[in-house]
Parts: sequence; structure tokens; C-alpha cells
Amino acid sequence: MRSITREPSVVFVLLILIALMGMFIVYPQIQVVLVPGLDGYFNFLAGETWIKPLFNSIQIMLLSTTTAVLLGFIYAYAMVYSDMRWKPFFRIVGLLPLLSPPFVVAAAYLLIFSLASRMLGQRINVLGIGGLWIVQTIAFFPFAYQLIADVLSRSDPRLEQAARNLGASAWNVFRTITLPLARPGLAAATLTTAIYIVEDFGNPILLLGKETVLATQAYSLISGFGDFTGAAVVSTILLALALALYVARLRLEGNKSYVTISGKATSIPRPPVPRAVSNACFVACLLLAIMILLVYGVLIISAFVQAFPFNMTPTWKNFEYIGEHSLPLRNTLAFGGTAAIICALFGLVLAFFVQRKQWFGRGVIDFIAIMPAAVPGIFWGIGYATAFNQKWFEAIAYPLFGREGTPGMLIIVALLFWNIPIGYQAVMAGLQQIDRSLDEAATSLGASTLRGFRDILAPMLGSALLTGFVTAFVRAVTTLSVVIFLFTPGTTVATITIFQKVNDADWGGAAAYTILVIGMAVLVLSAVYFISGRRAGLQKAPGG
Repeated sequence: MRSITREPSVVFVLLILIALMGMFIVYPQIQVVLVPGLDGYFNFLAGETWIKPLFNSIQIMLLSTTTAVLLGFIYAYAMVYSDMRWKPFFRIVGLLPLLSPPFVVAAAYLLIFSLASRMLGQRINVLGIGGLWIVQTIAFFPFAYQLIADVLSRSDPRLEQAARNLGASAWNVFRTITLPLARPGLAAATLTTAIYIVEDFGNPILLLGKETVLATQAYSLISGFGDFTGAAVVSTILLALALALYVARLRLEGNKSYVTISGKATSIPRPPVPRAVSNACFVACLLLAIMILLVYGVLIISAFVQAFPFNMTPTWKNFEYIGEHSLPLRNTLAFGGTAAIICALFGLVLAFFVQRKQWFGRGVIDFIAIMPAAVPGIFWGIGYATAFNQKWFEAIAYPLFGREGTPGMLIIVALLFWNIPIGYQAVMAGLQQIDRSLDEAATSLGASTLRGFRDILAPMLGSALLTGFVTAFVRAVTTLSVVIFLFTPGTTVATITIFQKVNDADWGGAAAYTILVIGMAVLVLSAVYFISGRRAGLQKAPGG
């Protein structure tokens, strides 16, 4: 294999990638951890104000993860194993929570119970851990469903078919073969979902009332008291919790002893499940779909009436307002689209260097590239707010982007590098399926490394590139915590506007913005789906 030191252009590109990762991934995170100093950590931890939020975070994580994974497994099993009706419908419904900001589920939940209170004539208190438990279950079960369905669909059906042929009952096959084989995927789905839930910011801040979790405490310390030191300590505790979950997930995914796929094609169908099981799966999926559709149905109705549920007079005022104040949507499309495009291309080039080349420090760069997947959005946002709110950065950025353009540029960069693991891992998976002899043949015939990559590998990685772009775009346009400390009046995005309108009880305006954000995500998904010839879609994004 040709050494990269023989090609200065390759070394130059690699050094640029490493420098950018050091500046925009490593530096902001180190800045947050170091900001408090030892005295700051000791003083804040001694105050013990973080203990209750930590307990709440762990409690809610355990409750919500358990139910979200349970529902995700049922949904995935129904899709892969049962012969129930309406599977295409259920697949579409299962994607809806992925295409909208997670906290809109909490907003819809408040509206639903507001309507119930009005109908029953008494106020129903839905704030607290119980309400958050229900909302996070609905908001995050699709992540568990996608991961578990992927594992179930890739398992070899021959073991199950052989057991059935030997006389084992459907229940014994499920208990002794299907479930054990799904255990690694089930565990990975559990840890991934737990990361999403423990990092969640929008749902807790809307539903917990006076209670707090680590993410909302960090936000409150900054927004209410300007206490960056305390917020840095709290967010560092949150980071440690998320990192522990992520490392556990990586260790599980690295365990090869559970692999049952031989690489040999098989046309053996899965053994049929009893009709009663298919019917039960249909009922369970239907009930869950109704709950999801109720959430988004309430949002749609709210967008088209005066004041749900008190004044149901039809109106276009919410969308007319957006037409007159479209800056948040335009910013969302511009920032999210730019970040996603660059993220996909950055991941493409970086994955090529890490997967195809041998060089000192390659393992460290691989770790840094996947590290943002474990970084909570609130920690990431605080990192950028503290690291780049400096005179030296202003001196560099203002001449290039102007005083007004710099905040927008910073949001794009924050979204770009927060989503690097998505584009990077999508391309890594694609490269592992391409024989090295193809690009080695090009270099042996005299082509440079970069030309071989451009002419041979890059065209073959189109679907992976598009998958990384789509997932990064959807995450960029639906995140709240990453941008909440970075926006200015001129760089407000849709999620910030939705959050502000929910806090102002402007449910109609919040619902209208949400519908348009979902529509934006669906249009991009549809366009990529059409362009890629159905080879690309949403990637199972890492936690964060």
C-alpha cells in the first residue's frame, strides 16, 4: 500500500481534517470541562444542588427506556415476523416522531389533556415524572424500533425453521432462539435509547414543572442566573453519564460472539407465527399508531383553529403569520442544509483516510469522529457558547463573515460537527463492503490516492453519502438543545421559535411551525429517496 507521506496533497488534506476536528470537536468540549476549575467543581458539588436532578435523570431514563424499548421490540417483531395487515402504514407512522422536534410530543400532550380537562370540567395535572414518562416513551420508541427491527431482519431464519421442523412450539422457538439472538441488538437499542432520553432537554423543561433533570438544570443556571460555571459542572456530569452508556454500547457492538449471519444467501422463509400472535401484534401496533396520530392530529387541528381547545373557529392566521415571519424557517433550511451537505462530504473524506490508509494516530481520530455521538446537545451548545465567545474568535470571524453572519456560521459549524458521526459511520459501513483491490488497482496504474478516491470509491458510495446527508439534515432541523445558546434574533431557527411559542401558550403558532418543519423533512427525504433510487434513507443515528 502506498505510504501517504509520498503524496504531499494527501498529507495536506489529512492535516486540514485533523485541525478542524481539533478546533470544533475537541476544543469546545475541553473548554466546558476546564471552565469551572477545581475550586468551581468542589464548590458546586459541595452545594449538592445537582443530586436531585441526577436522581431524576436516572429515574426517568430507567422508566422511559424500559417502556420505549418494550414497545419498540413489539413494533419491530410485528413488522419482521408477523403477517399482519397495514405494515406500510405502520412503518410511516413509526417514522413520524423522528421527523419532528421531540419536545412537540410534550406540547401535544399538554393540549390533549387541556381538552380532556375542558370536557370533564376539572383540571387534570399532567406535569411531573409520570407525564414525562409517557411522552418520552412515545417520542423515543422509534429509535429502539429501528435498531431492533434491523437486528431481527438480519438474523438467519434457518435456526428457527429447523427448531419448528423438529417439533418446537412457536413460543419455545421465540423463547430459546429468537429472543437470545436478538439480545445484543436489544441491549444496544436499550443503551442508545437511554442516551437519547437522558440527554433530552425539551420534553423535561415543558413537563417537569418545578422538578429538574441535569439538562434542564444546566439551561436554568445559564438562562436564569448567568452561571456558566455551575452549568459547565452539571453538563459535565451529564456528559459522564452519557459517555458511560455509549462506551457500554460500543463494547456490546464489538462483541462478535453473537453474530449469526454467515454471509451466505438464503431463501428460507421465517416460520409463520400463530394467527393469534399476528392479531395481537396488529392490535398493539394499531393502539400505538393511534397514540402517535393523536399527537400529530392535535397539532394539525391546533394549527388551523383560533385557540385549541377553547376556540375551534377555523383560521389561516397561524400560517399567515409564518408567511410574514418566515426567517426562522429560512434559517432552518439554510443552516440545516448547509451543515448536512458539508457533514456528509467531510464524513466521506475522513472515513476514506481512516478505513483505507495506515498512519500514526488513526485510532485516535476514529474515536474523535464518533465521540460527538455521546455528547449531549446541551453540553455541545454550552461548549460552543463558551469556547467561541472570545475576542480572538471574533477577530478571525468578523472579517470573514461579518458581525451579523458570524452567529449563523457558528450554528452551521456546531450542527455540522455534532452530526459528524452520522456521515462518517454511514461511509465507513459502505467502504467495508467495497473490496480494497478496486482502489489499489487504480493507484497501481499510476493514479494518485485522491484521484482514485474521487473516480473509483466516491461514485460507489453515493447511497451512503445520501443516507448521511438525510439523517444529518433531519437531526439539524429538529434539534433544540444545540442551538439554544447560539442563536441571535437574526439567526433564530424553527425549533427555537416553536419552543418560545409553546412557552407563551401560542399553541397554534407552534403547531404551524412544527407542521412546516415536518413537511420540510419529508420533502428532503422524498427527494433523496427519488434521486437515490430507494437506496438511501434514515440512518439509525447514534445517541446524542
